[in-house]
Amino acid sequence: MLFRLQLLLVSIVFGTTLAQAQERQWYLDQTDQEAYLVFGVPETDDAGVSFWCNVQSGSVKLYEPNADPKLKAADSVPFDVVVADKPFHLKGKTAINEESGSISIEAELKTADPLFAAFQDANRFSIKIGKSVHIYPLQDADFPAFLDVCKKP
Repeated sequence: MLFRLQLLLVSIVFGTTLAQAQERQWYLDQTDQEAYLVFGVPETDDAGVSFWCNVQSGSVKLYEPNADPKLKAADSVPFDVVVADKPFHLKGKTAINEESGSISIEAELKTADPLFAAFQDANRFSIKIGKSVHIYPLQDADFPAFLDVCKKP
């Protein structure tokens, strides 16, 4: 009987914890100065790829928090974003990701970059940096709304 009670208590505790766990999703956030389109868990530091801009700047920054760990910080590195088997060649600047201790990369694009048009007809994309490959879904990624805030008036 005591074993069943312990088992029940353990299942309640872990069941509650698992029910509270959230999966990554796309969310759009905006302040007066900046806008963000992030694939992550809202209101946490858990984020995969993110896009951000200064409002009405005409440019967008793509941020991948986990690039190839063999890369060095403060380097200019070529990488590919692949959408529907079409590679888009970009160049980004690496940095040390303070939160995870990994190497991150950030690249700047114009709001009219063909990459964003390719996102409209795809269901996922991948980022290939060195030997590192990350795949992200595009379902529910509101790029039209995000780009509308970022583009020049």
